[in-house]
Amino acid sequence: MIANNGKPRWFFYPEWVGLNAITVVIAAVIAWTLVLLIESIVGGTIQVGGQTHITEDYLLMKVLLPVIGVSTGLTQYVLLRRYLARLGWWVGATFLGWLLPYVIGTIFSAVITSGRDINTVWVILGLALIGASIGLPQWWVIRRQVPQAAWWILAYGASWGMIGLLNSQTTDPLPVLLAVATMPAIATGFVCWLLLDRLPSHELEAIAQVH
Repeated sequence: MIANNGKPRWFFYPEWVGLNAITVVIAAVIAWTLVLLIESIVGGTIQVGGQTHITEDYLLMKVLLPVIGVSTGLTQYVLLRRYLARLGWWVGATFLGWLLPYVIGTIFSAVITSGRDINTVWVILGLALIGASIGLPQWWVIRRQVPQAAWWILAYGASWGMIGLLNSQTTDPLPVLLAVATMPAIATGFVCWLLLDRLPSHELEAIAQVH
């Protein structure tokens, strides 16, 4: 793949925010539809490990996160491939990033519930760690061709920390979903501006010549 030596024009950034946000919402609709389909087959409860679980509660996040990972990975790949080379692993990295919250969330939940009261600070910190874990595999893909790419991890961590603050104030899933759709999109859009606008054109040209 040959990268575009030019820098993104102004409309790339609202396009990034809008398409990423819409993709998350569409992914949520797809995941919910899949869960309802499964529920219509297996019933309102499901047996796992000898325990009875409500089908929707048990499956929703397990379906939602992979669907968001694949869909946002594809969207971001289409947008970024015009400006960065060597993005062949981007979709896979994004998919992996959206699976890591399973691990981080399980570990963090075990730690904070071990003799501690769960308060707003712990919720914010936990979701900030989850957000950083989402951005970590993507950072790994772009770290060699984008100076200061670690800002990508920080953007995800900070935006998910804000989602944690919102989540600590409301149990309504709609505003939380909208926050998941928009806050990381805005934060990473800002970091795209910092990284892509500052990326020297001669580095892109060298990458293009290699590929």
